[in-house]
Amino acid sequence: MPQPITSSYLARLKQGLAGRSPAQLGQAAVKTGLALMKRVTPAARAATRADQAFDRQWGTDTSRQIGMNALDFPVTLKNDSFHYQASGAHVLDEAVALAGIDPADYAFIDYGCGKGRVVLLAAAKPFARAIGVEYSALLTDIAEANSTIFVQRGGAKVLPEFWQGNAADYAPPAGALFCYLYNSFGAAILRGCLDRLEAAKAQDPSRPILLAYINPQFGDAVSARPTWRERTAANDICLFECVVRFDP
Repeated sequence: MPQPITSSYLARLKQGLAGRSPAQLGQAAVKTGLALMKRVTPAARAATRADQAFDRQWGTDTSRQIGMNALDFPVTLKNDSFHYQASGAHVLDEAVALAGIDPADYAFIDYGCGKGRVVLLAAAKPFARAIGVEYSALLTDIAEANSTIFVQRGGAKVLPEFWQGNAADYAPPAGALFCYLYNSFGAAILRGCLDRLEAAKAQDPSRPILLAYINPQFGDAVSARPTWRERTAANDICLFECVVRFDP
């Protein structure tokens, strides 16, 4: 027997539609359709099983997807952000291998870290620091709870850190940076992140700043900036390097 549409569902639907133009609603529908199609492929099902195995091993909650309608985003940011979906554990390994770095020499930043799985994996490698940046207070709370469990069970070699707010406002720490972005938001927020990273490079031109952009929907916007160059790409990962220089 069909289940009745609940008031909470209608409220979430109304929240998701609020403030969006017909064009934005169309774009959201396309994104949702593409995401649903990807989830039914054999590779996606295998990745889901691996993700669930991670949570079973550590007692965490990182696999379950959460749609934008259920997140605490204002409309102004919701239109430039994408639904939560965790990266597979293998993606971080591939990104590090592509960069050819020793993680211990770099601070790790996951822009749009969601429930924090990749931050936990970065803390286990370990990177010098493992930092997650997330706008949603709901997701940040879940990430911190996951971190507590992961640390208590011996999974982390450095303490995971989380910063809650607009990624475009996050000031990166000093030293070498390995930044990770799994297509978490659109071009406007991305520009703000790149501005911050370029400013950090300008303060210390000698330090390396790398960006592993996964599923790089706006990769052209990065490579078009004179301060960034694409070092290499493979398996839907583009590795960019910030190359800010000063005239003598």
